[in-house]
Amino acid sequence: MATIVNERYAISLYEVAQEEGSIPGMLEELTAIVQVARETPAFLKMLQTPSIALEDKKKVLMQTFGGKINPYLLNFLMLITEKGRIGGLLEMQEAYKQRYYDEQGICEVLATTAVPMDEALTEKLRVKLEKITGKTVILLTKVDASILGGVVLKLGNEQIDTSVKAKLNELAGKMTQIIA
Repeated sequence: MATIVNERYAISLYEVAQEEGSIPGMLEELTAIVQVARETPAFLKMLQTPSIALEDKKKVLMQTFGGKINPYLLNFLMLITEKGRIGGLLEMQEAYKQRYYDEQGICEVLATTAVPMDEALTEKLRVKLEKITGKTVILLTKVDASILGGVVLKLGNEQIDTSVKAKLNELAGKMTQIIA
């Protein structure tokens, strides 16, 4: 969950995007920038380094993103760099995305399985989750062989674990109680 300050910055950007009618586009660009920050942590670190002049940081932002992203987003990046808040960019993107998803009735679900699900099963699960949640579901999948079988669903802060590993752990706990 984003800190209050990072969330406020994200909401401010969201409101500007709303006025411009570019909420989804801004989210897409913001997500791409966060991806760049994740793939090259040195880039974000450079923007946070106090010994590098603000003007140099702004030049780098302009050279990297100028003409490639929404000018409001570029100004936003320069502002949060100037205010020393660029380190919260990932939280800001998450808060922006969550606001958009809440307003659009979208929820993101992570399904972890022991083996990859085929496309038909993935779609069937997505449709079932949409019926249960009453929202449009963006289903993300992950493979983790350690769960042995079944599925672990993560919806926001909730987790539904129907994995074989969880069932075995539960059974082991019950047997320990019986024996002890």
